[in-house]
Amino acid sequence: MAKSRTLDEFTKPTGTIIGEGFTIKTANFTCDDSETLRIDGTIIGNIDIKGVLNISESGCVEGNVTASFVRVAGTVNGNIFCRNAVHLTSTADVSGDVSTATIIIDDGAAILGSCKTIMPVDSEVIGISMDTIQG
Repeated sequence: MAKSRTLDEFTKPTGTIIGEGFTIKTANFTCDDSETLRIDGTIIGNIDIKGVLNISESGCVEGNVTASFVRVAGTVNGNIFCRNAVHLTSTADVSGDVSTATIIIDDGAAILGSCKTIMPVDSEVIGISMDTIQG
């Protein structure tokens, strides 16, 4: 049951999109609400969001990532700290350590670093209701 609930987190509608070909350079990219951020372009700097972070196949993050849920189909060059679950798709390329309560790794995903499990943070506490995420 935990696996299907985790996968459902990634179906929440996207709130903000960083478009393909677009690059943001910043020390820290922070989003305080619980919406979904999709990165099709590049962010150079650390990311800290309360919601779902979806890095598409064309997406790239050059910095550390902190989020409630993280789905990686593109590239992350930095550490991932995820309060609940990380999903690395078959096209994911992560160079850094991953700390999360739950991790799903599809065949073909690449990780150059370590994986560590942590205690999950209930999504209700951070303002994401399961009903909202599931649509």
